[in-house]
Formats: sequence, C-alpha cells, structure tokens
Amino acid sequence: MSDHAHQSTADPRDLLRRANLRVTAMRIALLNHLSTLRHPTTAQDLFDALCAESKKAKSPRSPAPDRVTVYRTLNALVESGLAHKVDPGDRVFRFSLTDHARCEGEKHAHEHPHFVCDDCGTVECLDGERVIIKGAAASSKRRVKQDGVVLHGTCGECSDDAPRRPAA
Repeated sequence: MSDHAHQSTADPRDLLRRANLRVTAMRIALLNHLSTLRHPTTAQDLFDALCAESKKAKSPRSPAPDRVTVYRTLNALVESGLAHKVDPGDRVFRFSLTDHARCEGEKHAHEHPHFVCDDCGTVECLDGERVIIKGAAASSKRRVKQDGVVLHGTCGECSDDAPRRPAA
C-alpha cells in the first residue's frame, strides 16, 4: 500500500505553475487536502472536508466551496497530471495525487493498479505492484498500459483472517 500522505512535498503553487494551471484558492485547497490522504477519496468527501474547513475558518476570504467548482477543479488537476481519477466500478470516482517525483519522461509512476475492497469500499493504490496478463492478451502485439487496472477482493481489515473489531 502506498503512503499518499507524503507523496508531494512541493508547494502547491509551484505544482500548479509547472502544470501551466492558474493558481487559485480552490486548487491550492484541494492539493493541500489530497496531500494528507492515504487512499483515493471521492469528490463528495473532498467537498465535505472543504466545507468543514471553511466553517472552521469563518473568514470572508474563505467562502464555502461550490460543489461544481470542486468537481471542475478535480478534473483540471487530473487533466494536468497532478491527480489521478480511479473508477472502482461503483460509478463513484476516487481522486488522489500523483507522484511526479518518480516519473521518468513518458513513464509515469502513478500508472499503477488499484485494489477495491468489496466489503468496505476502500480503494488503495498498489504502487510498485505489477499486473501480469496471461493468455491471448499477453501473447499478442498489443501494448497494455496498467493505468486503469482495478482489482476487487477483500482487504486485510475485512478478511476472515483479520481480527474482528468489537461492535460499538
């Protein structure tokens, strides 16, 4: 499992400038929040977190975020390569930062498989993992890109082998 909380130590303003994106308060807020997460998260969860931060700040300079702006900003971050979007198959996209410090030219280190726990819904980036394709696809002349591979199963917390948490 990757540690997304420490993916990017770069200043969000520098990241945005290098990606040729305008520096806005929403982009900075989303980059800051995404940098604290250990797993890809939904746009709704990000929106809720930004609303909570806005209420806590109670400043006219940090108005409550607009849901459409959050979605558009996330898509801009994905299009620029600063974030990636995962479709775990439940029609609810998850977002996380990419780690461009490990990218080499056209090979992007954030092109990796994801694991979805079918019990709890957690989505994890499987950084450093490879998916081996056997059979016809492996023997053909197709070039398969790992980006977009989603594996389903049961996470360690939900598996039968995991110690059960006491009911609350």
